[in-house]
Amino acid sequence: MHWFKVLPLFLLAVGAVSSPFARLLPDGGSGGIEGLILDQAGMPVMQAKVQACNVMQGGCLGTISQSNGFYRITGLAGGRYSLWAEADRHASVWMPLIVVEEGQTTRQDIELRREIPTLAIPPTTIE
Repeated sequence: MHWFKVLPLFLLAVGAVSSPFARLLPDGGSGGIEGLILDQAGMPVMQAKVQACNVMQGGCLGTISQSNGFYRITGLAGGRYSLWAEADRHASVWMPLIVVEEGQTTRQDIELRREIPTLAIPPTTIE
């Protein structure tokens, strides 16, 4: 399941805006999270969606990784965040507890694993 598709519905249910990349944190802050999005071979993953959601206050900020895999989310208040990452042809990743200190940038690299395409073969019934 792709959490980026489920998370907006959850946020809507708790009274937040449904867009996963809208600025939802009310006051913001001077902290941030940055790092690299890499695949399991250590190659950069570009155009990965990354989102940080405040665990205690709710609200999310997001970004998209650059061609070298680098991402940066700024304007975060100090606190605990869940970090979500997803890219085409890769399995999504959820990191439940990333600590951001006010005025500091937390470094968090993320490894996305390539999804292996599966061929769905319906079961046969024996009569």
